[in-house]
Amino acid sequence: MAETLAAAMVFPPVVSKAVEESAAAFFKSSCNMTHVPNGTVDENDLGAAGIMSTISFMGDPPWAFAMAFPEESAVTIAKVFAGFEIEFDSPDMGDLVGEIANVIAGDITARLHRKGIKAPMSLPTVVRGSNVSLLTPTGGSSTRLVYAGPGGTCWFNLVGTRTDGVTFRRPGM
Repeated sequence: MAETLAAAMVFPPVVSKAVEESAAAFFKSSCNMTHVPNGTVDENDLGAAGIMSTISFMGDPPWAFAMAFPEESAVTIAKVFAGFEIEFDSPDMGDLVGEIANVIAGDITARLHRKGIKAPMSLPTVVRGSNVSLLTPTGGSSTRLVYAGPGGTCWFNLVGTRTDGVTFRRPGM
């Protein structure tokens, strides 16, 4: 999946730490993947077929994540997580990736809540394709977290509010 992340202000460290810890806990226990500090995504994975789930958090601060898997990693991780093979192009793969995102997002919300940070979350949206671009708003904060293990790789793109406060405005506000 091809992705473009705009460099801007720093993404809130407390939020990225909560995402890092929640994803690390989930992936370590379910598919033996670990966080790769300062990890990068292979250029071949960025343009290849893959699947991505996004969830928005309308709290303080508002932000969103996109969790992406290359096709091969998605198939391997699905087998480990579900206990049986799931075809990449099947609706079940979308359900599985959405459920993984939802479980991780729930843990993120709980971690942030314990720190006094509101983080109500949306339902997951899942997109499958190749050469898909995740475009971040100009002036928005962003960061990427990479996880890898025997089953493959995945990454989270975290996107925060713009410096002018326009991003993620609630309807009617």
